[in-house]
Amino acid sequence: MRSLLFYCFALLLGLGAQADVPHPPLEAYGELPTARMMTISPDGTRVAFVIRRNGQDVITTFDVETHDIRDLAGVDNISTRAIWFADDDHLILNVSDTKYLIGYKGSFEFSLSYSLNLKTNKSRPLLRGTKDIYPAQSGLGKIIGFDRKSGQVLMPAFTGRRNNRDSAASFELFRVDLDTGQGRLFKSGSPDVIDWFVDEDGTVLAREEYDNDKDMYRIYSDLAPGRKPIYEIEASRPPFSLIGTKPDRSGLVLVASSDENDGFDGVFELGFDGTITGPELAREGADIEQVFKDKNRVVEGIRYSGAVPTYHFYDPALDADVQALVDRFKGGSVEILGRSRDWKRILFSLFDGFRVPQYVVLDRTTGELTGLLNDRDGIPSEAIGEVMTINYLARDGLTIPSVLTLPAGVAHADAVNLPMIVMPHGGPEAYDAVGFDWMAQYFANRGYLVLQPNFRGSSGSGRNFTHAGYGEGGGKMQDDVSDGVAALVQNGMADPERVCIVGASYGGYAALAGGAYTADLYKCVVAIAPVTDLRRMIRDVASRNGYRHWAVDYWKDIVGDPKAQKVELEAISPANSAETFKAPVLLIHGKDDTVVPISQSRDMDKALRKAGKDVTLIELKGEDHWLSDGDTRIETLRAMSDFVDANIGAH
Repeated sequence: MRSLLFYCFALLLGLGAQADVPHPPLEAYGELPTARMMTISPDGTRVAFVIRRNGQDVITTFDVETHDIRDLAGVDNISTRAIWFADDDHLILNVSDTKYLIGYKGSFEFSLSYSLNLKTNKSRPLLRGTKDIYPAQSGLGKIIGFDRKSGQVLMPAFTGRRNNRDSAASFELFRVDLDTGQGRLFKSGSPDVIDWFVDEDGTVLAREEYDNDKDMYRIYSDLAPGRKPIYEIEASRPPFSLIGTKPDRSGLVLVASSDENDGFDGVFELGFDGTITGPELAREGADIEQVFKDKNRVVEGIRYSGAVPTYHFYDPALDADVQALVDRFKGGSVEILGRSRDWKRILFSLFDGFRVPQYVVLDRTTGELTGLLNDRDGIPSEAIGEVMTINYLARDGLTIPSVLTLPAGVAHADAVNLPMIVMPHGGPEAYDAVGFDWMAQYFANRGYLVLQPNFRGSSGSGRNFTHAGYGEGGGKMQDDVSDGVAALVQNGMADPERVCIVGASYGGYAALAGGAYTADLYKCVVAIAPVTDLRRMIRDVASRNGYRHWAVDYWKDIVGDPKAQKVELEAISPANSAETFKAPVLLIHGKDDTVVPISQSRDMDKALRKAGKDVTLIELKGEDHWLSDGDTRIETLRAMSDFVDANIGAH
């Protein structure tokens, strides 16, 4: 056997085989969650969230002590990305939308923050109307701190006169009033500034800069003597990412990654004398996935990656209480979503394997749990497919950690010769873990086995595992996906004649690569917002950011150099291999996608049609890269369901 299958963890909660499995309507899965973006106030008395009612989004608060529920504002006309409390009386709404500005090339994801006063129920856009704010920028809504004296938030933004496009925009720091939305310049910056770190008293603890023309990374601090940087190094892209400060202001906390959202092995400390120590808190085979920080980004604790989250906090009492909470739901996934200022109340989401996720508040003083509401309505426990993690061996011996979801009502012992959907994730620096995946659970409820392989190049299993995927797109990364199919077929769980591959973003690329380069393995291919031409993708990144931008260097590391490796990249671009496809292909792409242009799917569609292949392209009007709209998400799931059923139908 080329690959062996090992079961390392499972949520076995007595769900044995059931005679009658309910089948909730497709909309129960495809619609946006009933409640999302949960956040708790600094004093711990209120929880705010976006609730979905009759296809409309409404911001609502729940009083933890009285259980009173209050609707605040409808937000269905904007794409709300996050909400959180600036203080006990002001809620921040981070929103974004696809924008096209006359005089600027292409589209971009325009972001903005609103302040909602909970006493008056009035909202104001922050920084809107502030003098010389550069109009074409994607991170306008970012808030990096809170100024205790004024009660105002600190927000960075690019400034520059619109009629002077030859001069580079400067990244300045503003102090912004939460009730008027007006901003005043607080600290002057430069075009090279990429981030600011400021304490509650207004002291700039760090100003992070990267000179893209000279490949020079620098960190400055007001606590250091003179005007010289406390740290400086030449690098083709930012070698570190500052993530916060130490509680005693004795130094800064950073990670060896250009993007803290990718995960990292350990944290480093940078003293104001320029000395770096670390890494600390590293855990073998895992990433530090999240850093818990206060509003001024003082680091308090971390979350590790894994099948289920685990945590470490610097406060021993807090660390013990969080561990007790995790142990209380052994085998389940406990995800911390927020906390009061003093950590006396913790808001978390619980997926225990047999119900949709639930939102709960823990009172650390009393030990009391207050249940709020479920993530979704209309999906009973009997409709949930059992979720487990598995390991299998790739053909070169590397262990591939993955997630497997059984059909609802099917016990592990009865999982034999099932139709299977392989669902590689996007990223590629991301990973799938134990949890409620709306797409996987829909297909599991309809009788399909669902494999979500965490191929090499994924995050979550340590940086060595991630780096093993560099330059292996269409190669060993794709082999890892194929080897997962082989392992489940050899194990007897999957029917080799009924396997489809489904993916979005990089997962969409992997789905098309599966159809192109292992054509006999799959009976159908679904690709949502896929990359289909790798050289063109890198050119698009360069066009948006400049050919010397570090983002281009990053993609060269991940995929390859479009000039030096032209032949290799063309060989692993599915749009160039349309003639090898045997399975029918469904392409789905949002017209407002600013991450992967819809032209990538249109080119794939054109190439497949020219080759005489069976292909359908669905273009989603007004949809972005993330399927943020409930209606188009339902449209996507319905098209996928019909397509998969027609080709490998479970019933």
